[in-house]
Amino acid sequence: MVLGLALGSAVLLSGTGCLSGGSGWDVVGNPFPYFGSGAAATGPTQTGTTAGGQLGQDTRSYTDPCSEPQPRKYVRISMRNYADIDYIHYFFVAIAFVAVDGTDPDAIIPTFDGEEFPNGAVCPNDISLYVANGYESITAGRERAFGDYCIGGPALVYFHRNGQFRTATGTGSAGLGSAIAPAQGTLPTYDSFFDSVGALLPAPDLIVFHNPGVGEGAPLKISVSRDSPCDPAVVTLRAAPPCQRDSFYYVAEDGFMAGVRTLGSGSGRRVPDEIQGTGCECNPLSGAYQILAPSGATATTARCDEFLRGGRITYTFIRDDQTPAFPQLLWRVTDATGSIAHDYDSRATLPGGG
Repeated sequence: MVLGLALGSAVLLSGTGCLSGGSGWDVVGNPFPYFGSGAAATGPTQTGTTAGGQLGQDTRSYTDPCSEPQPRKYVRISMRNYADIDYIHYFFVAIAFVAVDGTDPDAIIPTFDGEEFPNGAVCPNDISLYVANGYESITAGRERAFGDYCIGGPALVYFHRNGQFRTATGTGSAGLGSAIAPAQGTLPTYDSFFDSVGALLPAPDLIVFHNPGVGEGAPLKISVSRDSPCDPAVVTLRAAPPCQRDSFYYVAEDGFMAGVRTLGSGSGRRVPDEIQGTGCECNPLSGAYQILAPSGATATTARCDEFLRGGRITYTFIRDDQTPAFPQLLWRVTDATGSIAHDYDSRATLPGGG
């Protein structure tokens, strides 16, 4: 069942409390009714998948999020584009689960595509903090279909700028929303919101780049969607597997996809297989997302698909169509001390070393 604020009541809220600089987080106001679209899934069959990650002897036991100090309730995020011709149109989704007592037989445990997450990142007392910073609340016992996924409450969902390429009129870099202008020579261009300083996002459990196939994302989507992701009785045989679902696109200034003639139709599209740090790259048995590490994890023990509380993620979009292929959305992850947990994929060449 879809929950959310009415679209007409969506407002832009300013960050408060720990948030610096008065950065505004946009409330997710679109209830995203589910629509199927697209044709057969396309994309590379091999994208330089790497194995494993650190499996160190860290204390990976769960820590009650209500006991976390305020700075560790956030993750700082920057995004930048090194593609020197193309704009990036991305679909950034953060999902946070409210912590519940999993031993209580009456407890309603939050879920993501049927997987239970009782040890959520959100202290029940902090739900208002998440909502004030752009997350939409899904209450206990309710479900929401988001594109190909089903999210069961109690949970919160942040969809940056509702996936809009532009949120205001303009040309060039003016008015961009969920988009980044091309690089300037050897210098990357930063997202207008997730800028070089970084925006503080209340810590999610999962980060997934996923086009739900509605709004401005509908004309771009190529992969076949699940018909009714929250209805287990509905089977969509032709739906794209998780690692081949649309995540972001290379587009022109007008928002239309910018393909590469030598690679064929749809080559302006990227999928989780082509994103560093997703389960698609790190472990084929895990999901097409990046996940919050347990509180005991550190930079030296964070696994391949994990980011850390109080730390930072710098996402870097590139366009380097080589064979064999490797991730085209890179990440650098640090912990709360600034120590590097994951650096950019070594196969990528960034001007000046990144």
